[in-house]
Amino acid sequence: MATHKILVVEDSADMRDALDESMTEEGYSTRAVGDGDEALRVFYEFQPDLVLLDVLLPGTTGFDLCERIRSMSNVPVIILSGLADEREKIRAFEKGADDYVVKGTGMGELLARVQAGLRRATSASSPATVDKFSDDVIEIDFARRTVSVRGEDTDLTPTEYKLLSMLVRQKGQPVPAEQLLHSVWGREYDTEELVKWHVGHLRRKIEEDPSHPKLIITRRGFGYVYIEQRSNSAAA
Repeated sequence: MATHKILVVEDSADMRDALDESMTEEGYSTRAVGDGDEALRVFYEFQPDLVLLDVLLPGTTGFDLCERIRSMSNVPVIILSGLADEREKIRAFEKGADDYVVKGTGMGELLARVQAGLRRATSASSPATVDKFSDDVIEIDFARRTVSVRGEDTDLTPTEYKLLSMLVRQKGQPVPAEQLLHSVWGREYDTEELVKWHVGHLRRKIEEDPSHPKLIITRRGFGYVYIEQRSNSAAA
């Protein structure tokens, strides 16, 4: 099996070296850079499988860089930040980040997050037993891993794709947030806020009015449910 490639973007030389060394010791092929412009150049050249991205960078922010990466790739992005602020986390997810890790978190947990991110990306690209799903709004080609919404191709991150796929496969049935958390992120995650934030971001991509969703509904006390959209004539 090919070695996974990790791009580390961190302006602190000490932390950059520590991350580089830890990822290498874990068996990953790594490249470590200290600013956004170099990060983009190396991203094109290196084609990483996952990016560890610091928030504060010379000349730009990790949020802006994450948005640029997301505009051209669905590679998992883990934001590294010194702030445990919910608004910062929401901003990171709005820019397309897959995970948010506060600096000072133990290296063991960070490595577990990296493994989980790579696992999500791999499982999102694995063939499914059912080839396709379609209703009046959503069409998913599981073999090609493509999603269209109202006839238009829609780019989803690996995390968003896996969330939507799980909900669609259990359409009409509430899926508890805890089950989604463990299935999509892994059992090493214990905050259901991750599910809430990513479902919110997914809704912004697939719902006509995300503030009044009709596709992914919250059943309080039970979880999230995908409501299949069928016209009366098609259902008859």
